[in-house]
Amino acid sequence: MKPVREQLETTAASEIVSCELIRGKDFGCLWHFHPELEITLVLSGGSSRWVGDKISPLEDGDLTFIGSNMPHDFRNDAVPGKPFRKVHAITIQFHPDFLGKNWLDHAELAPIQRLCQQAFNGLQLTGPTRDDVEIKVIQMTSAHGVRRLILLLEILERLAQSRDLVKISSPGFTPEIQTSDNQRMAAVSRYIGENIERPIYLAEVAGHLGMTPVTFSRYFRSRTGKTFPNYINEI
Repeated sequence: MKPVREQLETTAASEIVSCELIRGKDFGCLWHFHPELEITLVLSGGSSRWVGDKISPLEDGDLTFIGSNMPHDFRNDAVPGKPFRKVHAITIQFHPDFLGKNWLDHAELAPIQRLCQQAFNGLQLTGPTRDDVEIKVIQMTSAHGVRRLILLLEILERLAQSRDLVKISSPGFTPEIQTSDNQRMAAVSRYIGENIERPIYLAEVAGHLGMTPVTFSRYFRSRTGKTFPNYINEI
């Protein structure tokens, strides 16, 4: 399954640091990648975490730091024998150059630069580090402007000093990123977002992209692993 490039919503894209509180049936994402680094705290719900070539069961309190352009997905599929639970999670995203180009080249910031490089494979936070960072991530949901930025820098400093970080995907894993599909899938995502309050049909989205319904159906499933109707029903 090919990952889809995700583009931040307009409001989030205008912020130096994006912080989103997620509540609902699922995490609202596909198997995707994006240039922003991402910190995700799963407070409750969720069935599995996909990062690179690693699929792991999700547990309450799962906290990860995922680097730029690493394909990933958080899922909340039905698990036999377990009651279905809604998702409650927090996602923080920021561009590698969020403080300006080459800001990490300063000697004082070398530990954070190494941290961001290590995050390419995805890092799971454990032990005291996980507990400390969870508090700051939750604080970020009510912080804005400079205060949110300061909290992020405190998190990065804590992670750069930590020995409680576990790599998720294999060290030699190289993602297969199909950049030629970026604009097309971004157009699909925008169309769905702009029309989500009403029924959306496969044929109309296919027409919007200039594709036949059959071609679009195959295309969408090859990129997301889901049929278009199933994807819409899960939103």
